[in-house]
Amino acid sequence: MQKIYLSQIPDGAPIPYDLYNDKDVILIKKGTKMSSDLKKKLQRNNIIYLTPQISPFHILDNRIKYLDDDVIVEIEKVKKVYSESFYELVREFEIFKESKRLDKKIISDIAENLISSISNNQQVYASIQGIRRKDAYTYLHSIDVSILMILLGKSMNMDNRDIEDAAISGLLHDIGKTKIADNILLKPDKLTEDEQIIMQKHTTYGYDILRDQMGYKESIYRPAREHHETMDGLGYPDRISGRDMHLYSKMVAICDIYDAITSDRVYKNAMLPHIAVEYIMSISNKKLDSVLVRQFIQNISIYPIGTKVLLNTKEEGIIVDNNEGFSLRPKVQIIGTDIRRDLLNELTVFIENIIE
Repeated sequence: MQKIYLSQIPDGAPIPYDLYNDKDVILIKKGTKMSSDLKKKLQRNNIIYLTPQISPFHILDNRIKYLDDDVIVEIEKVKKVYSESFYELVREFEIFKESKRLDKKIISDIAENLISSISNNQQVYASIQGIRRKDAYTYLHSIDVSILMILLGKSMNMDNRDIEDAAISGLLHDIGKTKIADNILLKPDKLTEDEQIIMQKHTTYGYDILRDQMGYKESIYRPAREHHETMDGLGYPDRISGRDMHLYSKMVAICDIYDAITSDRVYKNAMLPHIAVEYIMSISNKKLDSVLVRQFIQNISIYPIGTKVLLNTKEEGIIVDNNEGFSLRPKVQIIGTDIRRDLLNELTVFIENIIE
């Protein structure tokens, strides 16, 4: 990745990249004019060079040329809302760490903006889950879980009020992690037993924050506590079984696990979406609500738009669209040709593998 040293940027020249701190919070926006005072300030913070921040959508960005113009337009709209929601949530969580207060209006606005955008671009949202790079994991994960909660809620024909509550419960399910020390939260290695005990406290911290400090309703504070509980009663923190879990807690548990295993983390690579679906199915009944799992799987794309695949014809292609209700039979643009294969109509052609 290209480095640009501060000494290479003359005073008065615009900074070429957004500059982030080690928590992926933006410090200086792209285009800010460099000055000697700014250079000294950066150097005092041990910043001597800049590197470009890769877009969370960089995989999709690299393959967007294969998509139809109308799909590209919708994806650009989605990216705008996604990015705005991300930065709003980062600001709120960072403010919360200092003030111990959340602006409930801003949280509701984030949820409403996501719901509105998804209502207009539902197929695009369903089709890009699992294709994004995950930096600033805690914040992006919260947005992603909220998006998955909205998609799942809509597929269950929930009313708008319930969908908003589901979206907020997704946004805030991990807020208890704001009380976990970074050396544990961001540790690149496996946690020790003592560290695992500390990490697990994020569930009770979140519950206390949302119920006692913020006065949120049960449908929002219970998922913060219960999203690591399991159907067989062997989860944490209370070892309750599925029959005692709130509906939204069972929904968040599915969305949380799916997004976590399809995300790049400091200690593991992302699982490919079709493998993640197989894993989710394998732990349903014992760990996850099997009815909700089936509903969830029917409403996400196993092969997200932008995925590079190898067909049994030995052709390489890019997924450019999905056939609703037939997640294993998407539309594939063959690389280097004008050929587009609709696997729903070409029954002898199938996806042999995903190319990373």
